[in-house]
Amino acid sequence: MKTIFSLIITLYFVASCSTDSEDIRVDKPGSKSSSNRQQTNANLRETINNELNNIAHFLGGKNPKNQGDFTSVFSSTAWLEHQKNMDQAWSKASIEKINPMRDWSKAEKIDKKSETLFYPFSGADFLHVYSAHPNYSSYYLFGLEPVGEIPSKANILDVTKTENILSTIYKSVDENLSQSFFHTKYMAVEFGNPILKGTIPVFMFFMNRMGVDITSIEPVKYDKKGSIVAEKEFNSGFRIGFIDNGKQKELFYFSGDISNKGLTNSVGLKEMISRISKDATTMMKSASYLCHMPDFTIVRDMIIANAYSIMQDDTGVPFKYFEPSKWNLRHYGSYTQPIPLFASRGQLDLKNAVIGIEKPISFRYGYNNPPNIMIATRK
Repeated sequence: MKTIFSLIITLYFVASCSTDSEDIRVDKPGSKSSSNRQQTNANLRETINNELNNIAHFLGGKNPKNQGDFTSVFSSTAWLEHQKNMDQAWSKASIEKINPMRDWSKAEKIDKKSETLFYPFSGADFLHVYSAHPNYSSYYLFGLEPVGEIPSKANILDVTKTENILSTIYKSVDENLSQSFFHTKYMAVEFGNPILKGTIPVFMFFMNRMGVDITSIEPVKYDKKGSIVAEKEFNSGFRIGFIDNGKQKELFYFSGDISNKGLTNSVGLKEMISRISKDATTMMKSASYLCHMPDFTIVRDMIIANAYSIMQDDTGVPFKYFEPSKWNLRHYGSYTQPIPLFASRGQLDLKNAVIGIEKPISFRYGYNNPPNIMIATRK
């Protein structure tokens, strides 16, 4: 049994691959005013943090408007070469996936009921969630990858560490840029680098490249009631505040086990996900078919019960759970069969249902190439 569960968790790592957000708070434990510190975009008035954005520009390979104390590193040979490589990689990704996905999303008009985007099994995949869903105010992402920390300004200014930092961030994002998901073996190594730790630097890289401005990065956690509260250190989660075209937004990432065992052992995590997923738009991609497995029925049932709309490939919730009386379905791409690693997860009912009605898409989404996407909207 332990062997089976270890396999499931390994597959989950590959994948990382409420009512509306107004009910989610970031409270300071013990603070009398915590109940008034409600993290909604109507109340947020954060300003751009120059130092955080300079660090993000350094990682992303983009010249900032105001270099501040970072002038020396932005003129270094190592960074200029990094900039060249990132510009080439980003240009290719923009042509092949980012721009086509955004154009497709605008044209297809995925309906939403709230300002919340819920992305389980995501890992640090800001690239795809923001390409497909740029018009939400609050994003909630979950994975097993460690939270990490904000890159140290002192390390970035240390020329002896520049090559290590830039090489690490390149390796951390390359698979997601060139394909459509993160590989476990690379994540385990690169996300554990002592100089550039965890997912925070990866989120900073993609946010910078996607053209948003970071206002804050704060450690958070969830309490036993499922409320999101402030934390002293970066342990289980973080919140990134950012601005896109003048609009205040926020992203939460939590590192944890959302299998049945993980949710049963953590009532707070289960309650938080239940609240977040209510009326949310849910996205799933490259999810290792975890919602097909008996050890992930709790999160699967939450998604089916709570989501207003769902965008997923065939690795998400199995097709058989979408009752025709409750869901309007649209299909894109081409569903044939899973990749060899997941050959046993084929869905004959899905294959028969989509024959002749799939609309074409011009970008990769998930493991398969050609890809498949299903949009489900609650009736």
